[in-house]
Amino acid sequence: MNPCIGRTALRLGVVAFSLALAACGTAPLRTPASIAQSLETAAADGSVDSLLDAARTYETFNDPRAVGAYERAAAVTPWTFQNSQAEEALGRIWTHGELLHGSGPNIVQGAALRPSPRRAERWYRAAAAHGNPMAMLMLARFYRDRGDAANALRWDLRATIYHRMSSESSRLPQAIAPKDGVTHPLVLDIQARARRGDADAQVDLGTLYETGMGLPRDGEQALHWYGQAAAQGNVHGQYFSGLLLGRGRAGVTRDVDAAAGWFAKAYAQRFYLAGETYWRKTIEPPFWTFD
Repeated sequence: MNPCIGRTALRLGVVAFSLALAACGTAPLRTPASIAQSLETAAADGSVDSLLDAARTYETFNDPRAVGAYERAAAVTPWTFQNSQAEEALGRIWTHGELLHGSGPNIVQGAALRPSPRRAERWYRAAAAHGNPMAMLMLARFYRDRGDAANALRWDLRATIYHRMSSESSRLPQAIAPKDGVTHPLVLDIQARARRGDADAQVDLGTLYETGMGLPRDGEQALHWYGQAAAQGNVHGQYFSGLLLGRGRAGVTRDVDAAAGWFAKAYAQRFYLAGETYWRKTIEPPFWTFD
């Protein structure tokens, strides 16, 4: 049987089974043995597609085996953008200690599934480092919910550069605007750490200059600070250098060849948005900018 047809049939069976349970007013608690066996048989090929199918189906049944399937999918080689989808899903699961489609109790490796901020942060960061834009937004929310303004700002800004707009919940322009002519303390801290050579702070400073949030908009300064971080191997510095050069805005001359060089460095670190099929589309006009 064609594996794609087999997976489609399995999904349809899962949907029908779930609807039947819903009609009875009973929430599914575990994957029926026949479906679980089909999932594991398909996932035995070790492909990320099969493992993600298994993980998502297990979640449909509120089955904690979803966690292990996502972890296996995240580790599959050769690496693809789908690995980052598994990483982001794990961040979501550990943030709240629950699966998407059900409620506990769930048992993972002999212990009850409960929130684990440490694990959530680790998986979200892995996904963001691999170019997952949703993980950037989720990290901003993760830190904002925990009162960590500096890290929330960092990931709001990175998501803003990718999405070309600030998230509604962050209220970034107002949140970091100078008051009475005085630069916001968070911005001052970013500047100080960037000058000391902190690569993440250098990316942060570049985003402030590119967006014109908290500091006057200056594309050349943005490119300078992105480049400082990129030279240290920071993948966001490399990717944002490519974006700014590829689009050519705010006083920066468009240079697609130079952009391609930075994208290649980011892609070598498994930042999937820096793949050529993605970045060439991203720099094609028309696109919204901060002008």
